[in-house]
Amino acid sequence: MSDISVAVIEPVGGHGGMDFYDLGLCRGLLASGCRVSLYTCDETADPGIANLGFYPFYRSVYGQGNRWARGLRYLKGTFDSLWNAVSSGERICHFHTFNDVIADLLVVALARLFGRKVVLTVHDVDSLAGPVRRKKRLAGWVYRLANQIIVHNKVSLRELESFGVPPVRVNVIPFGDYFAAINEIPSTAEARDALDIEASARVVLFFGQIKEAKGLDILIEALPTVAHAIPEVVLLIAGRPWKTEFGRYDTLIDDLKLRARCRLHIGFVPDDQVAMYYAAADVVALPYRRIYQSGVLMMAMSYGRPVLVSDLPGMKEIVADGVNGYVFAQGSKDDLAKVLIGALQDETGSRQVAERASEYIREHHSWTRIGQKTAELYQAVLSTSCTKDDDERSVF
Repeated sequence: MSDISVAVIEPVGGHGGMDFYDLGLCRGLLASGCRVSLYTCDETADPGIANLGFYPFYRSVYGQGNRWARGLRYLKGTFDSLWNAVSSGERICHFHTFNDVIADLLVVALARLFGRKVVLTVHDVDSLAGPVRRKKRLAGWVYRLANQIIVHNKVSLRELESFGVPPVRVNVIPFGDYFAAINEIPSTAEARDALDIEASARVVLFFGQIKEAKGLDILIEALPTVAHAIPEVVLLIAGRPWKTEFGRYDTLIDDLKLRARCRLHIGFVPDDQVAMYYAAADVVALPYRRIYQSGVLMMAMSYGRPVLVSDLPGMKEIVADGVNGYVFAQGSKDDLAKVLIGALQDETGSRQVAERASEYIREHHSWTRIGQKTAELYQAVLSTSCTKDDDERSVF
């Protein structure tokens, strides 16, 4: 597959934890013989990966500065990335979509105008669609402009069908592991000492961006019941709010008199501190209301920590209750408490569950395997000659 040259264009990178994903994908593609360049933001550290082109062209596009100025810098980063990709002979542009439909439409349309083939990884289908009809229509345009689409599970595949995207153009390729990002892991005692947590505590970790859809309030509301059965339980919350205020959770913690049981680390967690939080945890809780796939789930299972997830279809495609994780009824604080108590009390069973989780991730979510599947998709895209259907998708 040495004839495949690809520009992976993903601006979020180190700003929002996507650098783990980006670099895992790039390593997998390189192992499959592709020529790869990564175009991302200047908050992503140069990984120093042999044969990887690294271009942090999206400069100063995040933060609190003037929104219009940041938008113009984003546009410049996109033009610079595409111009470099074309000049370097990179025939495929691989984009990733989250929730900014206008930006997604812009970059995909520009890539097609530059004559590139477009592969699109859709991480959050509903974020693109949203409740507004106009936004859903724009998302549909984005999907139609792509030559091929990647999603991480069957749930996303089914939802894309509601946009009129033919299943033949949607490919299910799973989210990858985090093993390459795991370096030195501190001992549990060292991690807890650094986080001011008692060595004897039973620690439940909630990690990552704090969003309404992630159900942190359900976990907090379940904590009094857990504490009644396990007095030494501690809830460790690490992450920064996204389109929400942490004050509402802070108030809930006080209303339920849980302040002494909570350790709050509210804000961005630097890469070099991530291992400390997982090392301190007995269980990682993901009480999500809505989700398609979860980097936190992949990370927790890669770190060998037992996970507790809500029974959403996307979660159940990966987690089998009592086998490689624990599952509770979404939205039920009572069931969450019940399952969490069982997991914390059965230390031997939890260790076995965590071991099976790590084995599962290695077998089914390795970046080498994902890189090979993605490279095969690139080859299929390049082997398909331009058709009338392709020409129709290149216009609005």
